[in-house]
Amino acid sequence: MKKILLIAFAFFLVFLSPERLLADDEIDFIRLKTDFNIWKVQLSRADWVNEYEKKQWNGIPVELPYYLPDDLSENTEKHLEYTTVKSIDNSEVQTYLEKYVTPEIHREKQDVTIGLDEEGNVTFDGFAFSGQEIDYEKAFYLIKEAYLNKEEDVRLPIKVIQPDINVQSQELIDKGIIELIGTGETDYSGSPYNRRNNIRVGLNRYSGWMIEPKEQASVIKKLGAVNEHTGYLPELVIKGDKTIPEYGGGLCQVSTTLYRSILFSGLPINERKNHSYAVTYYDPQGLDATIYIPNPDLKFTNDTDHHILLQTTMIDNKAYSNIYGTKPDRHVDLIGPWYYSYRSAPSAKTQYTSELTPGKREIVSGSHAGFEASWYRRISYAEEGVEDTLEHIYSKYEARGLVTLIGETPPPFPSEDGY
Repeated sequence: MKKILLIAFAFFLVFLSPERLLADDEIDFIRLKTDFNIWKVQLSRADWVNEYEKKQWNGIPVELPYYLPDDLSENTEKHLEYTTVKSIDNSEVQTYLEKYVTPEIHREKQDVTIGLDEEGNVTFDGFAFSGQEIDYEKAFYLIKEAYLNKEEDVRLPIKVIQPDINVQSQELIDKGIIELIGTGETDYSGSPYNRRNNIRVGLNRYSGWMIEPKEQASVIKKLGAVNEHTGYLPELVIKGDKTIPEYGGGLCQVSTTLYRSILFSGLPINERKNHSYAVTYYDPQGLDATIYIPNPDLKFTNDTDHHILLQTTMIDNKAYSNIYGTKPDRHVDLIGPWYYSYRSAPSAKTQYTSELTPGKREIVSGSHAGFEASWYRRISYAEEGVEDTLEHIYSKYEARGLVTLIGETPPPFPSEDGY
């Protein structure tokens, strides 16, 4: 019996040891990632790493199995050494996840009903959301393994419950509108009233947009006129080297939301341009798409064999875009981001202008560091013989310095006697 226990104990030591000793060099942070969010956790501030006294056998930290007889434990104990190791504290990780991550991730499944009215227009009752919750057990394991292996990125495991898509029109069903194939999401928290208005008006332009099989779609063409007569208000837009108010400022929140739903649907992107400089509304950086009439535009192709249908909405400071259709037998992963080639913002500048009231100040360009961003979209196909694709999503953001305009005082008019 003791021989069997010794064999089992040896197996436990070699293969089932719960932790490994760390090398002297340790990582400073871990980035937790989902499709639309990144949390950078500074390990020194988060108190995730604690020291533990561990029993060590041949350099491997171990715990004696509880089922060992007392006499065998005593004989084994004398061959063990005690050492101090560092490891991830699961209770601290859970506290962090529950406080900062879960509120952004957890979501109950929501269903949608899609139909046609008497005039043939698409109608929606509800907005489809996949149910989401963090798989804490897997998350703890992945975070601990990342720390032990000095890996800085962890993709959080999410349990997903697919929504019910209730299509009440046979015409839509015949066109292939039967399931959710991709969702896009952006956060516009902090946007002023005019910007929120323009986001709402812009999103409404795309809800109910039907795109035929193999059709190339243009976001600018679908948008139409942007002015005071179409419901837009003046708000800041990036124009050249300045940020100035124009009707429709904030529409790039809409195009970026659409872009992300297109990405996750696996649809080909034919034209896309990132913003000149990094805008916080579009975090994580590198997945934005700017539009401005007549260009730049955002163009994509419905490469499926059926129609696709868009639905958009805004809820609690977030913009959403759903794409419905018949999902091809493929899976999409976004890999990244990598940020590099950082450049500091140039020195601040002050310019005088006669277009402002004398003495009035107006910031026309904020201070922004420059950098480059890379993501990769991997599309995996289930069909045998069809190779996976890997697409590079590259963005280069300019470094810009603070530019302030000041209204200048006009020179005095000369008197009749001259100067």
